[in-house]
Amino acid sequence: MSENRTPVEQIDSFRWEKRSKIITRDVHGVGGLMNFTCMNRLAAEPPTPMHYHSGIMEIHCIVKGRRSTRLYKGERMESILYTGGEALVVFPGEYHATGNERQQEPCELYAVQLNLREADDFLGLNRERGRALCRALETLPHRLLRLGHQDLAILRKSFELFSDPDDMMKAAGLSHLVCFLYRFVSLPPVETPLCAPSDARIRRVIDYIAENIAEPMNLTGLANLAGYSLSRFKTRFREETGQTPAVYITACKVERAKAELENTDKTVTDIAYNLGWSSGNYFCSVFKKLTGTSPLQYRKQFREEEE
Repeated sequence: MSENRTPVEQIDSFRWEKRSKIITRDVHGVGGLMNFTCMNRLAAEPPTPMHYHSGIMEIHCIVKGRRSTRLYKGERMESILYTGGEALVVFPGEYHATGNERQQEPCELYAVQLNLREADDFLGLNRERGRALCRALETLPHRLLRLGHQDLAILRKSFELFSDPDDMMKAAGLSHLVCFLYRFVSLPPVETPLCAPSDARIRRVIDYIAENIAEPMNLTGLANLAGYSLSRFKTRFREETGQTPAVYITACKVERAKAELENTDKTVTDIAYNLGWSSGNYFCSVFKKLTGTSPLQYRKQFREEEE
């Protein structure tokens, strides 16, 4: 293990700030539930040190932005980059750290810590159901899962209700959380998780794409930025990300379009042209292919869930 410090067991304290809200066990008093967190980082922050949680599973659910987590399996480190609409599972006792070696990226997320050793008193369920849900969680076959809008809406509502001082509202929040977890164990895996590139030159290109996604790009220019020939650049990019440069750029454009649809009243045509698509119709076709819904349907569904 190449981390500078020996991993330590980390226990966060209660916090209620604009960018980070953590409801701890001593506040909510629910068996089987540890910290319940809502985080909205608007700027990059230092990475967390390598740490672990004995007997505790963590579920990190990204609403917007993206997040990088480093995980150790023995002496091998796995770096996973996941984005809005995806959830990462960290199993009990696993050494992990958030962010790359330099920083944590801005993102909005919800995180749930579950003590699977408390299966007999788990989230207010009876013993049989508590044990069954713990068993389903600890035997999840995939680490990175695809979240739907409704999953995130249920989780968001759960945290909102947990934040209420009224005991009845907290009980409603717990019901929402249990509903979320029953849905969670059946979620589909993310087919092609984004692994943070080990090649510094490809990382440079990925950072450039993120910062200039609305600007025209060509593969020759990106290859020159990386310092590779065009053919070598295409090969190395696919080896590092699992996608061709063109497919990766399109996916990034769609993610930016989703943010525009969520947070602005721009027309679909304006969003399409601003992101470099040749026509609104072509943009709609690509958007639906990657998200399963049209841009207008996406905006409508998002705003209905927000309300």
